Amino acid sequence: MRRGLRGVGPGKPGDPVDPAPATPSITLSDIAFFRPQAAVQYMQPDGWMVVGLPTNFVAVIDRHVVAGTLLGAPAEVRFTPVAYRWRYGDGDAARLTTPGASWQALGLGEFDATPTSHVYRASGTYVIELDVEYTAEYRFAGGAWRGLQGVIVLPANDLVATAGGAVTVLVDRDCASAPAGPGC
Repeated sequence: MRRGLRGVGPGKPGDPVDPAPATPSITLSDIAFFRPQAAVQYMQPDGWMVVGLPTNFVAVIDRHVVAGTLLGAPAEVRFTPVAYRWRYGDGDAARLTTPGASWQALGLGEFDATPTSHVYRASGTYVIELDVEYTAEYRFAGGAWRGLQGVIVLPANDLVATAGGAVTVLVDRDCASAPAGPGC
């Protein structure tokens, strides 16, 4: 009496059965059609900076899921922002692990330093660029999330802003030379 081979042919009741086939190894290139949402950056003050005082930069993006087809099957890919790479346009750059928050949300006053602030040292017009690094996880049919090696980098919107001096009506010096003065 001939028995079916494991995983081949019908076999007999009670024959051992192979477990479900293993999920193939998935890489970042396999999820290329699943695009993460781009972050939106903004700054405080909006569109201008005071030379010598902190300008606050904020990236707006959260973890999000994109549905689609992966290897011919319905799947989801979850993108998590993990790093924020700012280029301030003045030659300085920073790679941070926080997206930042508004001065109000942080309980701070205008021109207070924040974890994502930057101080411009010269007047001029600057283009501020932001790239966000995302990790990715995938799952099929609502199963468990599986992480992928590496990160995906996606640019946010650019900002164009002008840095200059400021004089308030409450002081006779500008805020750059007297940052602790009234109105600064």
